[in-house]
Amino acid sequence: MPIVSICSHKGGVGKTSVVLGLAGAAMSRGLATLVVDLDPQGNASSILGPESPTASALDLFARPGSKALHDAVTACSWESGPGEVDVVVSDPMLIKYDAWKEIKSVTPRLAKSLEHSAGYDLVLIDCPPSLGTLAVEALAASHGALIVTEPTYFGVQGALRAADTYEEVKKHLNRKLKDLGVIVNRSKSTAEEHDYRARELAREFGKLVIKPIIPERIAIQQAEGSAIAIQKYGSAGSREVAHLFDTHLTKLLNRVR
Repeated sequence: MPIVSICSHKGGVGKTSVVLGLAGAAMSRGLATLVVDLDPQGNASSILGPESPTASALDLFARPGSKALHDAVTACSWESGPGEVDVVVSDPMLIKYDAWKEIKSVTPRLAKSLEHSAGYDLVLIDCPPSLGTLAVEALAASHGALIVTEPTYFGVQGALRAADTYEEVKKHLNRKLKDLGVIVNRSKSTAEEHDYRARELAREFGKLVIKPIIPERIAIQQAEGSAIAIQKYGSAGSREVAHLFDTHLTKLLNRVR
């Protein structure tokens, strides 16, 4: 049962869209998947979660353990099949756990809850778009880390900082943590700057860049706005993107095992 943190150090790169795309791909394969939303903005929760949850990711920190996880898990709002997706929704109060701490001084709490998630085939953690304590907690609880970025100057810089944080967590908190690679998202084939930055990411990360790059497609926003998995949206653009997420899921699972 791999636990994977989906990380970024820049907002607006489509990190949550990647989490949802991978969760939908896993569902299409018949996998039991848990999405843990650690982003205080709660974008994944607004699409997947119930309107009035009785518990949240906050409980995984406040009282870590099997009961907290059991109470916080709820079925997602997507139409299931052939697999199912459950979710632990976010809470705005998670921000109080995200104050910066020196990494080696963090005492992991999330791992004590997620060690009881063995009933799932895959756990995806949607990290906040920062590298504070919540992201460190997620990485400390994970088997692998996946960085999401976009082919822009700030996207490249954010990916490099996220990689530095990965190395620090691996050194001090989780020696078994695997670097699963970098997904380049929201690429526009007509933008020369995007082509240039994609090549820069390839130079910096080499084979860790997971291909193919995910293009900017309005179908992603349309599916999210309809609270439907991209795999079930039904447009030509959604089928293209769904195929890419299925390819990325295969590579992710091969790397994390």
